[in-house]
Amino acid sequence: MKKIMISLFCVLNLSACQPQKVSQQVQQQHFICKALIEGFLKTQNLNDYQFLSLQPSLTETATQRTYEYRLNDERQMQINLPNKKHLEFQCDQSSAKHFTISLAGEGHVMLSLMHLDLPQASTLQQLTTYQQPE
Repeated sequence: MKKIMISLFCVLNLSACQPQKVSQQVQQQHFICKALIEGFLKTQNLNDYQFLSLQPSLTETATQRTYEYRLNDERQMQINLPNKKHLEFQCDQSSAKHFTISLAGEGHVMLSLMHLDLPQASTLQQLTTYQQPE
């Protein structure tokens, strides 16, 4: 009986360690949001910011996620660095094809930075140079 209890305890502990699955839709949403935010940082020459956290986590389905970036600690001694140590972005997905990226400004007022409307799948196929073999 003791061996059965120990075995059951081990199985339950191992099953609790299994990573939760992330849906393909959530993965796509995260990829698009993160790419838009990091593209914005790059175009503004804010390359010293690193991704810090995401809320809610990717195991949860949500139409709105908050991405937090922080200034790289290794570069703090340099001159001409941005004043803000943390940047908070919000990514809203209002439909399957529409995304909005906003930045938290003073007093956490959200400043809209960009909107993205993904084209229909048929349009993407026409734009694709390389076709998948059928």
